[in-house]
Amino acid sequence: MSVDADLAAGALVETLVHLVSAIPGGWTRAKGGGLAAVTGVPVPTLNGVWVERVDADAEDVADLLDEVAATGLPFCLQFRLSGADRLADLAASRGMTPDDDIPLMVIQDPGQLSAAQAVSGPMIRELLPEEAPLHARLAAAGFEAPEEVFLQLMTPPVLGAPGVRCYLGEAGGQAVTTGLGIKLGSYVAIFNIATPPEHRRRGYGAAITARAVADGLAAGANWSWLQSSSAGYRIYERLGFRTVETWPCWLATTTPGAGPDRVLY
Repeated sequence: MSVDADLAAGALVETLVHLVSAIPGGWTRAKGGGLAAVTGVPVPTLNGVWVERVDADAEDVADLLDEVAATGLPFCLQFRLSGADRLADLAASRGMTPDDDIPLMVIQDPGQLSAAQAVSGPMIRELLPEEAPLHARLAAAGFEAPEEVFLQLMTPPVLGAPGVRCYLGEAGGQAVTTGLGIKLGSYVAIFNIATPPEHRRRGYGAAITARAVADGLAAGANWSWLQSSSAGYRIYERLGFRTVETWPCWLATTTPGAGPDRVLY
């Protein structure tokens, strides 16, 4: 079975429901091929509407956007390229602004993961749910975002949710990288791969990504997906991830300059 954009899009939405539902106060609602998801964290890409179907009705998407906007939080609209024209028009009509497109990437052949895991250091261990603050603080440093964003987002209930595994990589007595894998059914989703600037370019992010994918495959998954930031794209390509689709992303911010515009899980 070859993983295509339809399958990856479905996995993205399914994982968001699973993850956001574990966040205290988080909620999701599906309608007409779109999903509204609200974490409560005041960052646009952590609340919004994700449109899974290429034939989603624009009125349904508009209704979901209304529900998210009613929270008063900054939010995003992400959708598949096949629906780009009409949904871009919808976003523009609401005063939203286009951001960088987001690659949706998958891997099925794990052959290149072993080399990444063999990199000298870091020592990678799985975190317990009560160690969520360790992950949150290191992820904040890696994304260069305020700590409170991740402390609110990555809580013990999230790390304790079914299928979730969180990792911390240490080298020279320091925490240098972190990441998250979520195994659901036939796939493992990868989130929050983060390495602080002073520890980059040493293979740490690749190593922890490879560990998260490998653990998911060992638990019964047969493929993996992630949404890539521009900074991580080449790393994931070298690991064997391929882009199946690139999603336009539009942002609505209620308090410009109050925080980061984009945090990808």
